[in-house]
Amino acid sequence: MTNPVREASSAARPAQQPGGAEAAPGSPVLMLPGQGSQFPSMGAPLYECDPRFRKALDDFLDAFGTGAGRLRDVWLNGSPQELARGPYAQPLLFGIGYAAGTVWLDELGDAEVTLIGHSVGELAAATLAGVFDLGLAGALLNERARLLEHAPRGGLIACRGTAESVREQLGALDGSAWIAAENADNQCVVSCAAADLSATVRHLGSQGVPCMRAAATEPFHSPLLGPAALEFEEFLARHERCLSPARVRMVSAFSAWRVSDREVLPAGFWTRQMAEQVNFWEALRRNFGSGPHTFVEIGPGTALSMAARRLPSVRSGCSTAVATMPRHRREAEYAESIRREIVESFR
Repeated sequence: MTNPVREASSAARPAQQPGGAEAAPGSPVLMLPGQGSQFPSMGAPLYECDPRFRKALDDFLDAFGTGAGRLRDVWLNGSPQELARGPYAQPLLFGIGYAAGTVWLDELGDAEVTLIGHSVGELAAATLAGVFDLGLAGALLNERARLLEHAPRGGLIACRGTAESVREQLGALDGSAWIAAENADNQCVVSCAAADLSATVRHLGSQGVPCMRAAATEPFHSPLLGPAALEFEEFLARHERCLSPARVRMVSAFSAWRVSDREVLPAGFWTRQMAEQVNFWEALRRNFGSGPHTFVEIGPGTALSMAARRLPSVRSGCSTAVATMPRHRREAEYAESIRREIVESFR
């Protein structure tokens, strides 16, 4: 029988792994993705067959309130182009990540889990960690979607290259594009306004930087979203008394440090990242530089598990990285079989 974890993580290891040994289970690191990882009907098979996943997602949609019916319709029936829009993609990525995380935390029980999220995935991780209750999280995502409806148009460009080298190439564009995220030692994301997207892609290509548009219609993690981030902070600040310290270990991809479990972080910590760089690679390198760890991308796509595969501990086989909801394996049994095997290794 095929080993689902070995299949899901086969690309995580070099072709010639010393000794051919399997990675030790290590501590579980649950990773929640952000904009660009979404695809139509992501997580729908799990919604159909896992009552815990279904309840968690339904609870979030209830907490989201006005517009939840439209969100559900876009999730199940929308086109990739429609789903690329931030007002839909962001709350749906949150909801799917939150629902998947609820199931994983339930299954892992007393295991020493660490949560880490990318962009909006950080808000889902914070909710799972107990920083926000679900009612506040729903209101927060509704406000985020409202702000994105009125935000400047733009987009994201995924680049193969170091953030430093790509930033040097952007210097010729007179400040019209920014590094939005550093995801791995050889992969970063550029953000710019809609009017500059084509020229930015052409310029980077002409300088030998492999790049492609990501599924986004807003200039996330750039100064262009500064006004929206400020309004977002003002909204959360009115509810700051409802925030709590993290009850589950959590690492922030915004600060690249572990989130305090002893003090409440200010509203701006959770809201400014909309307009500032995501430091996912630094967060991985600083907090998980040595293994063993089991990195599990519990939301849609493979972006975060591919990034984790660049860590020395994964490349050497000491740690492992798996994706549970890739576009090409949408059946529920795939995700469930990976979860069963990983959970069993921690019992």
